[in-house]
Amino acid sequence: MALKSHKIALRVTSKEDAWFRSQCGYARFACNSALSDFKAGLDSDIFYSGIELNNRFNQRKKAYHWTKAQDQRAALYAIRNLTEGIKRWKDKVSRFPKFKRRGHRLSYTTDEQSVKVDEKRIKLPKIGWVKMFQELRFEGEIIRVTLSKTAHRWFVSITVDTGTPTPPRDTRGLPVIGVDVGINSLATLDNGKQYQNPRPLKRYERKLSREQRKLSRKKFLSNN
Repeated sequence: MALKSHKIALRVTSKEDAWFRSQCGYARFACNSALSDFKAGLDSDIFYSGIELNNRFNQRKKAYHWTKAQDQRAALYAIRNLTEGIKRWKDKVSRFPKFKRRGHRLSYTTDEQSVKVDEKRIKLPKIGWVKMFQELRFEGEIIRVTLSKTAHRWFVSITVDTGTPTPPRDTRGLPVIGVDVGINSLATLDNGKQYQNPRPLKRYERKLSREQRKLSRKKFLSNN
């Protein structure tokens, strides 16, 4: 299995932006609900598993009619991510998970089996086709799709299984070379051969001075 991910910016409409925000809120709601159940279980000496937390949330969400219209995979993956965080806390690798605040990093993971990619567009569950700025660079089975927002733009991160990875080249039997990375020279080999630094600033200093003199003679907001 060779996994490769490609993060692509999306061309979203106002309707799609509202939908993505709603799914991020649903994922946050599911995560906080499951975390609340887990903490309550700890107080009663009960250690809920990920499956139990998901089942408890499925029962609780029936009281909220708005949850029926949401992408249910957003909640499922949010609880799975919480379960992984609890496992890391149990193994003393990270701290105990915290409740997610509203307005915190917007992201959610959806069902990869329902996702289709066609050139510069992607089909997502419930919302349908959404335009992308780029095409997916990798071919293979899509195994994970995560939507997230950075600044004012939405992105989709697509993880693809491209097949059997290429084994690394066998370097046994090849000669060993010592390399010393320095300041005056880029690298010096153990046989004395040196590779000089590119020094792009020094190379373009004369051109930079000439362009700066030309700029100083121009007038601000002029046609030239």
